[in-house]
Amino acid sequence: MIKKLSFIFLLFLGFSFGADAQNASSPYSIFGIGTLNKKALIYNKSMGGLGISNGKNWILNNVNPALLPLNTFSTFDVGLYTEKRTLNTSDLQQSNTTGGLDYLALGIPMTPGKWTMSLGLMPYSNVSYNMSTIAPVMNRDEANANYQYIGSGGINQVYLGSGWQIIPDFLYAGGRVAYTFGKIEDGTTINLSERVFANEEDTIGVAKSFKTSAYNKRSSYSDFLFEGGLYMKRKIGKETELNLGFIYELASNMNTKRSETLVIEDGSALPPTDTILYKAKGNTYLPQKFGVGISFSKQYKWTFGIDYYSRNWSEFKSDFGRDQNLTKNTEIIIGGEFTPDLFSVKSYFKRVTYQMGFNYEQTPIMINNVNIDDFGINFGVSLPVGSASILNVGFKYGQLGTTTNGLVKEDYFKINFGMIFNDRSYGWYRNQGKYK
Repeated sequence: MIKKLSFIFLLFLGFSFGADAQNASSPYSIFGIGTLNKKALIYNKSMGGLGISNGKNWILNNVNPALLPLNTFSTFDVGLYTEKRTLNTSDLQQSNTTGGLDYLALGIPMTPGKWTMSLGLMPYSNVSYNMSTIAPVMNRDEANANYQYIGSGGINQVYLGSGWQIIPDFLYAGGRVAYTFGKIEDGTTINLSERVFANEEDTIGVAKSFKTSAYNKRSSYSDFLFEGGLYMKRKIGKETELNLGFIYELASNMNTKRSETLVIEDGSALPPTDTILYKAKGNTYLPQKFGVGISFSKQYKWTFGIDYYSRNWSEFKSDFGRDQNLTKNTEIIIGGEFTPDLFSVKSYFKRVTYQMGFNYEQTPIMINNVNIDDFGINFGVSLPVGSASILNVGFKYGQLGTTTNGLVKEDYFKINFGMIFNDRSYGWYRNQGKYK
């Protein structure tokens, strides 16, 4: 079975590298390296992303690598999503719907209960925006220029994680190394109205028929990111456990390549002029990140917990801009799950796990002295399939930003679909004498 899981994973991996990402348009993705992706898989997303201190032996936890040893199944997890995002200003509204592959993850218990490894592919950040504004042209009465700002792309990550049991049933540790790669394209197009040069003399030459100019920036990123985690659990009653977790992502200087071009269309029969203005290599500094979590649980029955994240994006620096005076980023998640009776033979719905969670994030973006906050309500169900596999369905309604001070508020609704293929035959382990 593990060979089949590995083949399926590699097949999807190859497809993902060749596919173009489809991301919901958000004007706030113009900042930094775009909108950062959460590491949580769909099971944890349905609890708002809760996962620093809570895990199960049939669910792959991608939030804290120290929780990997709890997973004692060979697990392949694939996630899909569809999202509708509505952008609102004080007097305008626009909607867009997108969807596609969310992530791929594979878990392999090398020594079940003691050492588990994971491999996966998912986005690290997304950039997708399309904005326009009209502004007057200097020294030209009644003349306007239309400025259009378009951005696309993002950064992907392929990661390898590992978790170990340090003290049986008490202390666990884990680590993850991720290779990040991708490109971000930012473009500014200026369209001038015909009347701008209508009264000029012919001596200005080509400027008289000048219509459009486009300034494009293309940034390519690549580097390794490192993250570590700890997990502790302790019984505080006959059936209740107290769980504590901690994660820490090291700061990184991402290798960055930047090229800038200027395209001018003068309105003549000649093709537009494309000129490379700038081409260089540099670095983009990503600040460190840490998170802590606490949860209470009753095995096979319920879990309730709180996670907290912090990252000081005011330390973000780039040799090529995109630093936009970011601020400190914090997030708090409150969520939980409940399973009526996991071992019920009479009622299927008693074996279903129901999840719910809330997340509130103060993003690192501040505009006109207004913090851009993100609030989400999450819920979902985990439906048993066969003897060990699970179909996860999650829903999220969220709000990002505000319409005050001329800003944009985003209302979004997201549906997540995930399938977890679990296998516990362990034929591969028995053959090597690692599991009996």
